[in-house]
Amino acid sequence: MIKIIPLAIPVFFTLIGVELLVARAQGRKDYLRFSDAITALSCGIGSQVMKVFSAGLLILAYLGLYELCQPLHAYLPWGPSGAVAWILAVLLVDHQYYWWHRHSHRINFMWAAHVVHHHSQEYNLAVALRQALFTSFTSWPYYLPLAILGIHPVVFGLAAAINTLYQFWIHTRTVGKLGPLEWVLNTPSHHRVHHGINPEYIDRNHAGMLIVWDRLYGTFVEEKQEPVYGTVTPLVSYDPLWANFHYWVYMAQVAWQTPKWKDKLWIWFAPPEWSPEGDKEIPEVDSATFQKWDVPLAPGLVAYILGQFVLVTGGTVWILWMEDEAAVTWLALLGASILWATWSWGLLFSRRATGLVSEGLRLLVLPLVVGVLLTGSELQWPVLGGLVAFSLGSLAWMFAHQRAWTTAPELPGLAPVEQAAK
Repeated sequence: MIKIIPLAIPVFFTLIGVELLVARAQGRKDYLRFSDAITALSCGIGSQVMKVFSAGLLILAYLGLYELCQPLHAYLPWGPSGAVAWILAVLLVDHQYYWWHRHSHRINFMWAAHVVHHHSQEYNLAVALRQALFTSFTSWPYYLPLAILGIHPVVFGLAAAINTLYQFWIHTRTVGKLGPLEWVLNTPSHHRVHHGINPEYIDRNHAGMLIVWDRLYGTFVEEKQEPVYGTVTPLVSYDPLWANFHYWVYMAQVAWQTPKWKDKLWIWFAPPEWSPEGDKEIPEVDSATFQKWDVPLAPGLVAYILGQFVLVTGGTVWILWMEDEAAVTWLALLGASILWATWSWGLLFSRRATGLVSEGLRLLVLPLVVGVLLTGSELQWPVLGGLVAFSLGSLAWMFAHQRAWTTAPELPGLAPVEQAAK
């Protein structure tokens, strides 16, 4: 089977670089912030690692239902993998994506799984890769009807991949409106609206590939002013794990503190603006005056994170490429190490001393883990020697910059650094 995502990763990074050059040529000097982009990519890495272990749920459920319904497929006017089936698969995947996406903005437990994608206050191709750990658990029931309709599992899988890959390019501010295509396709203009927190843009334009679903079901809004991006209540943190868990913690706190049993249950299914005290108001915002949350980068951190990011990205590509052949122990240990790295980076971006401790421990543990996994292999000692040298060099770089990396900067008018850990 073609490994679509690991093959696409170099293309994604190349296009992010091209987009940045185009943005600079357009005079957008602050188009991409390093800490925000790395956090977005870290979320995407975590999402792909999680799918190595969770995607089997959808595959098994789809295969089981497809086999169960095969007697019915003989009465359908299309074959399981003919041209009609391919067209139906692309259209139905997109239609079901629309409804999953729309419900993910209106049902709290689904919003908790999806909100990660909306945290960034930027809008660029890096944000397209900012995906959550748990969305596959909420999305898979929406696609099971395709199995009943006789869409072959391979056809479904490729149609779903096409839908996902299409949505990468629409996360950009460098492309304006596209004329007649705006009537049919989901375009950067339409999707910018979806990511906006302006009151008139909230919960609009849920389409994946075709904007016709929003037009048909009454959720379409045209982009008329520059959106303000992010979430109504901003996440003041660069920690990708906290990004995935914070809304679950919020719902659990509400369920624990509210006295009414009805509210304890309803918080999990209510729309995000609901609270026991009444619906929250969505404030007016203006892109010209909106102040983004940020922590200035500490000296030397960009070079350090770039070096670590290359190694972690390589490990992620290996996991995705070898997920069908490698031992589960390998996948689990390397996956946990990758998640640990992205968590530590979030703490370092926020200039927290715990980030230094976490990163230092990770650098010491990584060669030990890889050394054990490679026991008996001819690659054991060359790889282990390289990792030890890399870890020692990284520790020396951290030690040389430790004071700058843990000194909280002055942030007038912005959220305090301490909030990043809450």
